[in-house]
Amino acid sequence: MKKAGKILGLILVLMLAFLTGWRVMPRIWPKIKTNVVYPLLPQLKPEESPVITPEPYLPHSDSTFGDAVYSDDSVIYYFYKDYCPYCRELEPLTAGLPSEIILSDGTVSKVKFFCLNKVEEKYAEIISDYYQEYDIPEEKQYVPAIVIGDHYLYLGSEIIDQLMDLLVSGEGLKTPLLDGTERVVS
Repeated sequence: MKKAGKILGLILVLMLAFLTGWRVMPRIWPKIKTNVVYPLLPQLKPEESPVITPEPYLPHSDSTFGDAVYSDDSVIYYFYKDYCPYCRELEPLTAGLPSEIILSDGTVSKVKFFCLNKVEEKYAEIISDYYQEYDIPEEKQYVPAIVIGDHYLYLGSEIIDQLMDLLVSGEGLKTPLLDGTERVVS
């Protein structure tokens, strides 16, 4: 009997909607589905899909921002966001960076790869200051980005095409230190 009453109620609501030109349907339909349709016909109720939250991206690095940097160290800064899919795509390249590299002049240089997450407040200000000091255009102030020497590489295509050549050429020796310290003479 209770089910018949609900079906009758549904019919009346649909008739009312028809008579009013369906103008009220967008407002009342969610309530009708929840209170009338799904209890009468539970098979119509969509399954709730689980919320899948991806693990935050954390690039591989053996260096910590603020570590001492020596005059013969090659420095690379990597600007990323922990939820950026394009940053995640660069992981094979960034994880594959060597800890030491032989420069084009034959000298050996340690590679210091510093990762700065733009989402973290302590790095956001440093990155913003870098953008201003080096006149990085607003349309390139996104991630992923690499700073090596006086070069600002933006997005995967530039980073993949140029990073290793710049590193081998010795550009990492010229990278300005963003933590406000000076290079230690070795």
